[in-house]
Amino acid sequence: MTRWLAGVFDPRGRTDAARLIHALAPNTATIVDQPPLMLAYSGPATSASEPICLLDGHLDNASELLKDLGGAEAIGTMSHPEELLTVAYRRWGRDLLPRLRGDFVLLIWDREREEGLIARDQLGVRPYYLHDADGCLRFASEIRHLLALLPQRPAPDPAGVAHWIALSNRPGSQTLYAGIRRLEPGGMLTLDRSGVHTGRYWAARFEEPMYDQSEAQITARTQEALQLAVRRRIDADGLTGVLMSGGLDSSSVAALCSEQAQGGVYACSATFPEHPATDEAELIRALQRELALPAINAEVRPGGLLASALESLAAWEMPLLGWGDFWTLPLMRAAAARGVTTMLDGDGGDQVFGARTYLLADALRAGHPLQTIALAYQLPGAVNRPPRRAVARILRDFGLAGALPYRLHEVLRAPLASRTAPGWLRPQATRDLIDSSDPLAWKHLDGPRWWAYDAYVLTRGIDEVGVFEHQRRRAALAGVEARHPLLDLDLVELGLRQPPRATLDPRFSRPLLRASMAGLLPDAVRLRPEKALFDSLIADCLAGPDGVAVRRLLTDPGVELRAYVDASAVQRALFESDVERRGNPFRWMWQVWRLVTLECWLRYQRGHAEGVLAPGTAASPARLAIEAASGTAA
Repeated sequence: MTRWLAGVFDPRGRTDAARLIHALAPNTATIVDQPPLMLAYSGPATSASEPICLLDGHLDNASELLKDLGGAEAIGTMSHPEELLTVAYRRWGRDLLPRLRGDFVLLIWDREREEGLIARDQLGVRPYYLHDADGCLRFASEIRHLLALLPQRPAPDPAGVAHWIALSNRPGSQTLYAGIRRLEPGGMLTLDRSGVHTGRYWAARFEEPMYDQSEAQITARTQEALQLAVRRRIDADGLTGVLMSGGLDSSSVAALCSEQAQGGVYACSATFPEHPATDEAELIRALQRELALPAINAEVRPGGLLASALESLAAWEMPLLGWGDFWTLPLMRAAAARGVTTMLDGDGGDQVFGARTYLLADALRAGHPLQTIALAYQLPGAVNRPPRRAVARILRDFGLAGALPYRLHEVLRAPLASRTAPGWLRPQATRDLIDSSDPLAWKHLDGPRWWAYDAYVLTRGIDEVGVFEHQRRRAALAGVEARHPLLDLDLVELGLRQPPRATLDPRFSRPLLRASMAGLLPDAVRLRPEKALFDSLIADCLAGPDGVAVRRLLTDPGVELRAYVDASAVQRALFESDVERRGNPFRWMWQVWRLVTLECWLRYQRGHAEGVLAPGTAASPARLAIEAASGTAA
């Protein structure tokens, strides 16, 4: 359940109820005024019992918590997870937090003791935003709500903007708005009369891999964990959708849904008849047939890309991260119209089950150079004996560089850092980018390098990219909840205990996931090494239907980006020559997309909400046809 939350914690007692109500508009808000805390929330009112408990998200292990508390006989019946959490907090206090499983932000306030907490789930699937100023903490479940609480709109964060342009992720918790940060995954704030105190109730910890178990035992255990992760996220009271392509991860989720909730799950898929490298229509149809899933299919052609960015910007006051919304959002809306309330996806499969490439660094650190070379030939894609030059790059990047101690690696990296920045970045933006970068942060984690890198990606890196924020917002626009079965905490912790060598297979990636899905997923997908590529589709949108609007945005003499980039250099590199587009279409597409979405956002900050595009230009409409399994038009 989504609860929009917004509040102020101020020991000085300065509060503004009208501003709080306005922050959540147009949602109806309930106000809690218990100084030093004042907050507003949407959704049903909480019970009158103390302490106040508000959950934004999903609690996936309610039955386990109830059992640990003594069962319904001991504590009575409860109709909502918040009532269970209230009882659990009375019993365990802050020790409740590590016991929780799910996607959530939790707020608890004990009026009698004048203390409480705010906590975010361990992987950061549910975002939460904070702003500290003058001894006052303002917080909200969405940036747009937090902006409405502030006396004035913050300026763009220079380092955040530089990272957006450079196609990199800003390390840490800062956002594109100066002074607004996210609560970290597994993080909590404790609130009392003395103020706000930041801490962590959970962090990834290295555990020895499952060397004592056979391959068959590990496979069986992983299959059970996958089944539980999906079962936790299937809507028991409504219909569930799965964003299913012909790829391994999403089709695995669909197969597990079909096994556990046949008749209650829709496969929601897109096909791209004008782009053969992207189109998986034949595989998708075969999957829908073999899994016996009712389907909602979108046949997509170029168009609507820029319009999706403008719709998202108007709704959330943030630039749009993903480029697939122009077909995925209409597909999800069609599913919602048929009663789907929860949408699952396959995000996280690459990270949970991917090759532990930094095993090469551990072999080198242990003094085994020949073993390091042998491991390079076991990485996915090496079945055809890659060229020596490619192997040398792998040994350098994952072996030698991975083995270096943090401090030495940082010293060696510093002189080269500016070379990774786009050539059109202005000097100050380049300095902001370099000063805020820490690509080696994962080396601070305890444990072997193979574990540290993937643990960092799973518990911090995905959050820093902004994947969860993007998908929550997209789902909210469609009127559904977004859930991610492959990023279940128990499954993630199990995945990090895979014997690292077992993750290496020169034929294909994610061997443990493939083995665990045997008998559940058709082998045509389960053993397929290829993945669909979206480069040509997105590039065609940017250069075709939206080409005029995109070019006019980025070549306008008054372009807002000029504060951060050399606009003439951008124009020459991206629009006056085909070298970049033809030589590296994925990078060209990604770079143009980032610049366009950022320019729109910067114009929005200047108050140009109604006139982001240049006069006389318009975003192209989406070109897609949606059909249900029966073949009737949506």
